[in-house]
Amino acid sequence: MPDIKLTKRQTIAWDYLMDNTTNELVFGGSAGGGKSMLACLWLMTMCLKYKGIRTLLGRTTLSSLKQTSLNTLFEVLKMSGMEAEKHYNYNGQSNTITFYNGSEIILKDLEAKPSDPNFDSLAGIEITCAVIEESSQVTRTAYNIVKSRLRFKLNEHNLIGKILMTTNPSQGFIKSEFYIPYVEERLPDNIKFIPSLPHDNPHLPKSYLDMLNSLPSEQRKRLLMGDWNYNESLDALYDFDSIAASSFKFAPNPSDKKYICIDVARFGGDSTVISIWVGLTIVEIIRYNKIDGDTLYNHIRDLISKHGIHPSQVIADSDGVGGFLVDRLRCTSFVNNSRPLHEQNFTNLKSQCYVKLSDLFKDGKISINVLDPGLVDELTQQLLAIKLKDVEKDGKVGVIGKDVMKKMLGVSPDIADSIMLRMYYEVKNLKSTGRYSIAFVR
Repeated sequence: MPDIKLTKRQTIAWDYLMDNTTNELVFGGSAGGGKSMLACLWLMTMCLKYKGIRTLLGRTTLSSLKQTSLNTLFEVLKMSGMEAEKHYNYNGQSNTITFYNGSEIILKDLEAKPSDPNFDSLAGIEITCAVIEESSQVTRTAYNIVKSRLRFKLNEHNLIGKILMTTNPSQGFIKSEFYIPYVEERLPDNIKFIPSLPHDNPHLPKSYLDMLNSLPSEQRKRLLMGDWNYNESLDALYDFDSIAASSFKFAPNPSDKKYICIDVARFGGDSTVISIWVGLTIVEIIRYNKIDGDTLYNHIRDLISKHGIHPSQVIADSDGVGGFLVDRLRCTSFVNNSRPLHEQNFTNLKSQCYVKLSDLFKDGKISINVLDPGLVDELTQQLLAIKLKDVEKDGKVGVIGKDVMKKMLGVSPDIADSIMLRMYYEVKNLKSTGRYSIAFVR
């Protein structure tokens, strides 16, 4: 290992990274804990120590990776006496760093894209070890695919496949599958979790710690104190625990009404998503990345016949190109920006339905009985991205727009929108209505 002084926490993590037992290591828990430095140092060391291996450095988007982790990697290379052209070459076109001994670090974006839901872009890559930076931002599917590629030259060098995930506190699968088992002392021997806080890193300038300490309460809890039980956003409409608790919460009642909810793609990068419900149980989610109108119509007709669903219990987003489907199916039309039902104080029908869906999740009345964990994970991320807007002067409650959510997620929230459509029937059948109030704490 190059002569770079590690912190106490980094040293503990380093020992696990270099042993012959640990397959997976999660390191972090706040900002400034030295996560990226450790990750880059490990990949560089592996590449220098083992000739001809191939490693992966990934993050949700390539642009973020290049602006953060790649710069840290160049810094580590410089600190270690590595010189460009002499000891390594960086190819910005292939996004690969190749060392003089033939070993490589491949930079890879791990964003969930509707055009590549199974991450086929990784299918042909075999790697020796991997780092996923800010792993809480990637889907469980991306994480699983990266793990499945860990096999390159392992036998040749007598190594085991390893993956290092750096993270800040989050409300996704990293918390449920790594942090909570770590706290409860039930992680298997081959998986380790090492918490790291800014105060563990003596190299941080005092001004940076002061900046973290000046953040708003919830951000300070998360980024300075490493609090995994923080309230991720005081204006969040959904919480991770209630969504996670809905997984196979109860079996569908065969006597309940069935529904088909269709969110039709409106733009090139969007998907058409169909959710099928029995009562308040989601039994199937179907996603079409590219499908023409006639084919979609025929598929839905087949689903209606297969499940015995009356057209009045089929609902489609009729904004834009979805209107043709409503006309042909003679199903229920949903217009996002139409007036809320029963004159309730929402900005539009879409906001009214998203709030109703949130209430049902929190009341434990929704059950997600979908076998594909990748789709469930994407749905969870999309729901967690839905935020409430400030209450308007007239007291109306609304959620942020789809374009804003798309920027936050990197993809359109098509799965969440399909699920939301089911709430039209719940809102329509409300027996008592009135003013909806939400306490905003700022």
